[in-house]
Amino acid sequence: MKKLIQIIGYSFISLLLGKSDLLAQVPVDSLHQPIIRFFDGFSQLNTALFRENTTPDFVLLEAGMIWTNDTLVSKVKPNPNMLYERKNSFTFLTTEQKGDMAWVSYWNQAVIRRGDQIRNARWLESVVLVNQSGRWKIRMMHSTPMNK
Repeated sequence: MKKLIQIIGYSFISLLLGKSDLLAQVPVDSLHQPIIRFFDGFSQLNTALFRENTTPDFVLLEAGMIWTNDTLVSKVKPNPNMLYERKNSFTFLTTEQKGDMAWVSYWNQAVIRRGDQIRNARWLESVVLVNQSGRWKIRMMHSTPMNK
């Protein structure tokens, strides 16, 4: 009987340990993709990419302001009379995952052209991602603009 209890105990512990692996470590690139696609929304002036890559309760802490998806959609308006281009590049610093949550820190740099003006912008950013229905989405982003 004692042996049976030990076997059941070991099986239970193994099951618990195995459960933590249900959302095993995923490839780092799959955690970076929602971030890259989110910023493709700015490059393509495609606000649907914001919502596709964020949770419904997404919040962006940007230079002392609190923004939501609705805020972003209201700010990103195409102007057909002005040339607009944006090229994003990322240097990922840390990427960690625990179960269905992950957090990433990175440098975000963009070359932005509006009409004849070209601006280089740089931010230090971090995001918290959650896995929803098998898809990683940004729940919160913190962005610190860097001065030139």
